[in-house]
Amino acid sequence: MKYINEPYRIFFPLGTLLFLCGILLWIPQIFNSGDYPVLLHRALMLNGFTASFIGGFLMTAVPKFSQTDEARPLEVGAFFAVIVMAMVAGHLGHEVCLKVASALQPITILIFLLRRITKRKQNPPYSFVFIFVGLVLWALSSLLGIFIESDSLMRLHYEGAIAAIILGVGSRLIPGILGHVEIVTAQRTQYERPVPIFKTVPLHFFLLIAAFVGSYFAPEEIGNWIRLIVVSFISFTYWKLYLAPKDKTALTWCIWFSAWMIALSFFLRALWTDAGIHASHSFFINGIALLSFLIATRVLQSHGPKKKELENEKILYVVTALVFISSITRVSAYLLAESYQHHLGYSALILSAAAILWGWKYLRYAK
Repeated sequence: MKYINEPYRIFFPLGTLLFLCGILLWIPQIFNSGDYPVLLHRALMLNGFTASFIGGFLMTAVPKFSQTDEARPLEVGAFFAVIVMAMVAGHLGHEVCLKVASALQPITILIFLLRRITKRKQNPPYSFVFIFVGLVLWALSSLLGIFIESDSLMRLHYEGAIAAIILGVGSRLIPGILGHVEIVTAQRTQYERPVPIFKTVPLHFFLLIAAFVGSYFAPEEIGNWIRLIVVSFISFTYWKLYLAPKDKTALTWCIWFSAWMIALSFFLRALWTDAGIHASHSFFINGIALLSFLIATRVLQSHGPKKKELENEKILYVVTALVFISSITRVSAYLLAESYQHHLGYSALILSAAAILWGWKYLRYAK
């Protein structure tokens, strides 16, 4: 039953496998392959890897934060089913079915979370409101995308919704992992009060959420700067990135680096509007991918062998360096028109090496 009660044991390995499938699609580009599997790549990366890690984490962590029931077989099975549905749709190239499956993924997680929140014995961190917003945006952008072709919806779907979830999770976990106890203590004083959850959320946090969501419907250049302001505020106020980690391990330094890369990726997007999706890959690779593997390291260690030394393995530095090199290779491909496709392949090759190294070292603890 531990695979059901702690769904990360299923979804972290599954997500890693789908991550490798998603990036290995680009390896043939080194040899000037004519294939350009964009839809399948997106399905594997968002609806496969990202969905698996988000679902695995939330379905394990939220019952513990709220002191409610652990995951049930039907809930885990339903989420697994919508991941499979998305993978089949992506493989068949059926975009409408993929969007339906993509909408069902956050809806399934939302149902799981709402069932716990309504029965909670303790309020979850107030920053988790950003997670609910991200999941709703993910579902709405998927459904509306079936009927409306819009660059704003596309950016909201592939970037904004996931960024909101990262900001929500990160605002509680990142300062805690980095050792900034005073931030966590201040937050707990706020959200552990016996009041409705929305009354625990500071007004300025609602304003940050509103500005972030609204930025995706503003003109692109203005929206990029609004998002940069929101992410910068959270990075320096909640994550304290201007301070070195107090708990100095390989994991904390790598998370600190990843958090910096997330903040800088929004800075790059604001300055380099012409690069569009290419600049955004700095966030996709350094933010979504790297931070997912690093947070998963903490989960695997704390729920598995409970050996803190696993968080100080030098291999984490190697994984982080490979991911960073991969992101530079991918983003710079935009500037190298003649060898653009080659660079996609090189980036994928480096990123796959990082994922294999991490999985070899840490996924054994998902058993």
